[in-house]
Amino acid sequence: MYFVFDVDGTICFNGSFIEKDILNALEEINKSHNLIFASARPIRDLIPVLPNFKNNLLIGGNGSIISDKGDIKVIDYISSHEYVYLKQLIEEYNLNFIIDGSFNYSAKVDSNNIIYKQLDPMKLAKNIPFKEIERPIKVILVNIPEKLYEEIVQKLDVINSNITINYHRKDFNIDITAKGVNKYTTLKEIIGNSNYIGYGNDINDYDLLKNAYKSYYISQYKNTNLDFGITEILPKNSKKIALSIQSHNKKYIKKF
Repeated sequence: MYFVFDVDGTICFNGSFIEKDILNALEEINKSHNLIFASARPIRDLIPVLPNFKNNLLIGGNGSIISDKGDIKVIDYISSHEYVYLKQLIEEYNLNFIIDGSFNYSAKVDSNNIIYKQLDPMKLAKNIPFKEIERPIKVILVNIPEKLYEEIVQKLDVINSNITINYHRKDFNIDITAKGVNKYTTLKEIIGNSNYIGYGNDINDYDLLKNAYKSYYISQYKNTNLDFGITEILPKNSKKIALSIQSHNKKYIKKF
């Protein structure tokens, strides 16, 4: 059986490492099943959190890039026309942002922002001017002023049909990838119609969760309502998440 895990807010709650209970459960299930990680982080920022699983299939950048046994492949880039529009929007509204190329990035973001703290923790890449990134895989508009948020949403409607957008209204962030690219579309490209168990915690996990054989949504709110019924709500508690993972270890067909 395939098991697919989001990372931040699902199995990692500190931005840096996976707590021991969950890590032990993942290592155990990895012996018998196919373990996949699917994150908004680019591969560059994903590997430091998953050193024990660097040879597993890693889906990064909300589906825009993958690493399979260490071989990195870009799934798709944001098209040049849409990227020009996004750069103009950033300059017009003086927005904070993180733009990921296939390796290097461009960032203008407050150092206290949680996303900044997750950015290139091993200092492997370069933070370069965004005009030097010619082919972006992902753009995040970060910490948009609340009074501007809906105006930016309306501005993005102009190119909405040519990109994939996740609106994180609680955090005032917006994630953007190429048209038709998200965690689920990339997963499906790799595993086809195979069943999988999915774990996630945010809007960018919704397609992944609602297409799973069985899925779990991590939330601190007991009364979380999702518009797909196959998902079980799990509390944001490492011991309970670990128990959930362990409960599946002997239930399903082992890895090929």
